[in-house]
Amino acid sequence: MPGYRYRYMISDSQNEPLARAVLETPPDSRVWHLHVLDDGLAQVLEHEIVNLIAMDADHTDMAGRILSSDHVSSIEIEPVDLLGESLRQNLRVSVQFDSFVYPVSGSWTGRIPIICHDLSCGGMAFFCNFQLRIAEIVEVVIPITSQPVILRARILRLRASNSNIPLYSVKFVDMIHDEEVIVREAVFSQQIANHGRQR
Repeated sequence: MPGYRYRYMISDSQNEPLARAVLETPPDSRVWHLHVLDDGLAQVLEHEIVNLIAMDADHTDMAGRILSSDHVSSIEIEPVDLLGESLRQNLRVSVQFDSFVYPVSGSWTGRIPIICHDLSCGGMAFFCNFQLRIAEIVEVVIPITSQPVILRARILRLRASNSNIPLYSVKFVDMIHDEEVIVREAVFSQQIANHGRQR
């Protein structure tokens, strides 16, 4: 598909996810032509202004005004304003999955089971019955991405929780570009799935 590398996530002005899309015109075009995925066109067309968050860090995040649509899968959007990086970095979703962490800087060995509480483009929170040290580095398996990835993460803090099991917040470190894109796609896809269940 032409322009496939220009992949975007469309959200509303309150940053609620709507759909994924592929930009089929150059990013410097006065009007952007996007092919909307996820059967999300109807939800996108409920809005006049939408946010376009680039999957690829090299491309710009924009707010855009919807001009027209073929009412099948395509829309034309006029970019109206640049968006800050914080939108992309703050994408976060509540999601539960079982996984494991492995030691990098810690003195323990083997693997420890965890249960994910939430996932963002820059980190995650997970329940873990093992005492981890603040600032230690672990490797964590993320199984809900298009292909499972193992990421390095720094333990930031213990979070308040209603559970008897400790809840840790971690920040991903030393991520390469492809890992960032894979995690961003997984977070947004999960947001769309959660949003669909709430509708």
